[in-house]
Amino acid sequence: MSSPEPSSPSKIESFSRLISTVHRLRAPGGCPWDQAQTHQSLRPYLIEEAYEVIDVIDQIHSQEDLKNAPLARNFREELGDVLMQVVLHTEMTQEQGAFDIYDVAEALNEKLIRRHPHVFGDIKEDTADNAVKRWEKEKQKEKKGDPKASVLSGIPKGLPSLQRSTRVIEKVTRVGFQWADMTGPLAKVEEELGELKEEVLALEKLKNSGSPVDTSTEAVLKRRIESELGDLLFTLSNVAYLQKINPEDALRGTLSRFERRFRHVENRLKWQGKTPEQSQLSEMDRYWDEAKTLEKTEIWGLTGGIASGKSTVAQIFREKGIPVIDADQISRELTQEGGAAHAAILQRFGTNDRSKLRDLVFADPQAKTDLEAILHPLIQAKSTDEILRLAHMHRLIVYEATLLVETGRSQELSGLITVEASHELQLARLSARNQFSPDLAESIINTQATSAERRQRANWVIENQSDLTTLKRQVEALIQKLS
Repeated sequence: MSSPEPSSPSKIESFSRLISTVHRLRAPGGCPWDQAQTHQSLRPYLIEEAYEVIDVIDQIHSQEDLKNAPLARNFREELGDVLMQVVLHTEMTQEQGAFDIYDVAEALNEKLIRRHPHVFGDIKEDTADNAVKRWEKEKQKEKKGDPKASVLSGIPKGLPSLQRSTRVIEKVTRVGFQWADMTGPLAKVEEELGELKEEVLALEKLKNSGSPVDTSTEAVLKRRIESELGDLLFTLSNVAYLQKINPEDALRGTLSRFERRFRHVENRLKWQGKTPEQSQLSEMDRYWDEAKTLEKTEIWGLTGGIASGKSTVAQIFREKGIPVIDADQISRELTQEGGAAHAAILQRFGTNDRSKLRDLVFADPQAKTDLEAILHPLIQAKSTDEILRLAHMHRLIVYEATLLVETGRSQELSGLITVEASHELQLARLSARNQFSPDLAESIINTQATSAERRQRANWVIENQSDLTTLKRQVEALIQKLS
């Protein structure tokens, strides 16, 4: 029996440094918070960190996605947070003289080798299903002689019920307790749904009878409804299992879509100065349908430093047939006479001249805050209207806005493209194009996120340091990838 190859010394040293760091946190003179923790107090963090990893995994649909630097970085960080929990727990057990992280690793390694005789022994398994069956056989050997052993042993009772139902179904299926085809499970769904309807209608009939409702009878009916609802959910879990779909993933995906759509509804109402409570269901339904339309379209944000060449890149996109929505142009339309923001800006600042507004914003942080409070909701509303108009004809739209990173709007989009030029080149372009003094040009650049911040959040960086031909080549490569 052969063992896996060991990791390189440098990798082992990295892991050892992590263990030393956690030991230092728990040691005298370390971190008071880490020193105060117990296995029980850390329990919610272990669960929370695991779910944060799941949140990232939900964004990974293929190996290609891990070439997305921000996504890969986030995945690495969240996995590190889970590992931190493991190392912290084993640091505590080491303090009590029970075992340490190396004992955990050794026991895990031995179990992996023992339960994979088809890899480390002479047995051969050629399919994933057979490999799982082999794992279960080896696992049952370990439990031989245990009077409490069951096919259902080892399923954590703390799992969410939907996830636990999948594990129960998986276990019993392996020993043959399952329908031969989908006819039985689908008929069972209809049966359970009918029984649920029957109990719900019985309760409704009782409530609408016009007579005082007997609380004990109502309680019995509610218990029946709860029971029938549970039966239906379990039956649906079985259908999901047979279709090789994780019901937990399916429901989480539905929740994610629901939350995204409802936030769109809230935003559309907020831009009108309304809340859901102040709105009609028909109005909210209309915005809900808008959100569904937006899901069919990829909207990529385009940002970049002042005078980085962002507008030039936007024009190249247009020439290639990809529509670009310009937030700055929308802002100009809103502030000009007759625009939706014109009156509010005049009232607050006494002018709508863009150069004067710029000077006011640079001189007074409160002025900047006030201008953003007036403009940003209107820009978002107008942008959304334009995106919806284009979404019926295009499946890819570029949204050009300077402050996507600063306002956090980049997180709402399918991805972020940033155009970057050197600081010296930006200064030279600003001075030549707008006749700005070096100090003013510098202050304008400093109002934005730094190049490093934009690069960190971007999915794609276009370097605009040389000639137009090179810039076009980069944009064409990006278009091909997005398509």
